[in-house]
Formats: sequence, structure tokens, C-alpha cells
Amino acid sequence: MKSKKTRMAKIRIDKIIGDNIQYGRMARDLTRDELAEITDLTVPHIGMIERGERGATPVTLEKISRAFNISIDSLFRENLALSQHEKSNNTYYKKASSFITKLSEKDLEFLLYVIKGLERRRKAY
Repeated sequence: MKSKKTRMAKIRIDKIIGDNIQYGRMARDLTRDELAEITDLTVPHIGMIERGERGATPVTLEKISRAFNISIDSLFRENLALSQHEKSNNTYYKKASSFITKLSEKDLEFLLYVIKGLERRRKAY
């Protein structure tokens, strides 16, 4: 029989993973339906994992990490949303931001069109 500490640790880990999956899905502007289609999981299954009601198997974690193009261990990190936010300090983000602020409205519209096309292409994989 599992100890209370073991059960509590599992519940905590399931909650961290669920929060990270939900954050990752929303950051990529995916619905549960879309993530289910990409990962070959069911929508209710994804919902239960996101709410921390059900643990994710290693196979499920691999499918989700591939869909998000991240490592599996990223799903175990506390405050993944905060660590993702820290990327804004990255040199590439600073360069892109500096470049974007100099674009005309017409160029910004074109850039957004290109980015949306890349996102649709990425979702197709």
C-alpha cells in the first residue's frame, strides 16, 4: 500500500504535468480537440490529464512533448509558464522585437500572414 507521502507526491506531479500541458496547448493556440487529433488521444483523456485527475503514461507524455516540440522533462518543471516567459530575455527575441518595431503597418500585416502560414504548416505535422 502506498504511503500518504507517495500519494501526495503523485497528485502534485500530476497537477504540475497537467498545468504544463494546458499551458503548452493554450500557448500554441490549440483546442483540446486539435491536440487530441495531433496526439491520437481522446479529448476527455486530455482534459483529465490537464486537470490533474489522471496521470499520464510515458507514451502519452512522449506524444504530447512531440506535439509541442519540447522535451518530456519540460512537462515536469514547476512554473513552466514562467520559464517560457524568461525566453523574452533571449537575444533572438530581443533582435526580433527590435526589428518588428521598425516595420510599417503594411509590413507588419505581411509578417503576421507569414507567421500564421508557418503555424498552420507546423500544426499539419
